[in-house]
Amino acid sequence: MTSANAGSEPHKPVLVGYDGSDDSRVAVLWAAHYAAAAKLPLVVVHCWVWPYFTEKLGPVAGIEDSGLRRQAEKIVAEGHHLAVRSEPGLDVRERLIIGFPANTLTELSAEASLLVTGTRGLGGFAGLLVGSVSLHLASSASCPIVVVREAESAHEAVLVAVDGSPESDRAVAVASDFAVTLGKSLQLLHVQHHERNSPADPRGGNPILERASTLLSDHPGIAVTQDLIVASSVPEVIVQRAKDATCVVLGAKGRNTLGVRLGSTVHAVLHHAQGNVVVVR
Repeated sequence: MTSANAGSEPHKPVLVGYDGSDDSRVAVLWAAHYAAAAKLPLVVVHCWVWPYFTEKLGPVAGIEDSGLRRQAEKIVAEGHHLAVRSEPGLDVRERLIIGFPANTLTELSAEASLLVTGTRGLGGFAGLLVGSVSLHLASSASCPIVVVREAESAHEAVLVAVDGSPESDRAVAVASDFAVTLGKSLQLLHVQHHERNSPADPRGGNPILERASTLLSDHPGIAVTQDLIVASSVPEVIVQRAKDATCVVLGAKGRNTLGVRLGSTVHAVLHHAQGNVVVVR
C-alpha cells in the first residue's frame, strides 16, 4: 500500500491531541488507524496548562501518586496505551508539553504530516458542535488537519469539494492520498451557486471538475466519480453529501476570500457535517 503522508514530506508523523475527553479518545483511535495504514509513526500530545497558574504541581502530602504533574503524565500515558491497544505494532510516541492546546498544536503541526483532533475537548461547552481549539487549528495548522467525529466509517468514498482555487488543488492531492491509504474510492464534488452559473465546457464537461481530474495522475488506480450540483447553498450540499462519505476534504478557504484564513463554507461544514472533516491549507 502506498503511504499517504497527507500530501506532505515522507516519514513525518501523524500528530493527535489528547486530553482524556471522549472526543479526544475517538480522535486517537482514528489517528492510530490512519497512521498504521500510512505506515507512519503516531505522536500523542497532551498540552499541560497548569504550570501557568500554579507552582503546586507535585504530589499532595500523604497521598501517593497524586498531584497535577502526575495527573498530566497519566493522561498522556492513557492516550499512548489507547493507540497501542488499537493498533498493535504501531510506532506510538507521547509528548507532554506545557502550553495551551491551540497554540502548541499549531506550532507542532510544522513537524507533522497530519494533525488530528476531536471536535471538542474537556474545556468545550456541550452546546458547541466544534470547539474553539479545533476551529483555531483548522485556520492555522501548517499541515492538513482532521476534525474527527467518528473513529470508523462504513462508507466507501473520500469526498473532496473542489472550486478551482489553489487550496482546492491541494485538497484534491490530500484526498487522493487518503483514498489510497484507506483503500477508498474518490468522489470529486463541485457545487455551483445558482446565481453564478459559469458556462459549461462545450463538450458537456465542467472545467473545475476537469481541472481536479488532471491532478490525479499520480494515483491512476483510484476509482473516481465526479458530481456537479447547482444549488443555492454550497455548504448545505457538501454537508448532505458528506453523510455518505468516509470523510470530506476541503481547502481552508475558497475563492474570493482574500485575507480570510477560514472560509465560510469550511466553517459551516466543520459545524454541521456528521462525519470527519479534513481541512487543507
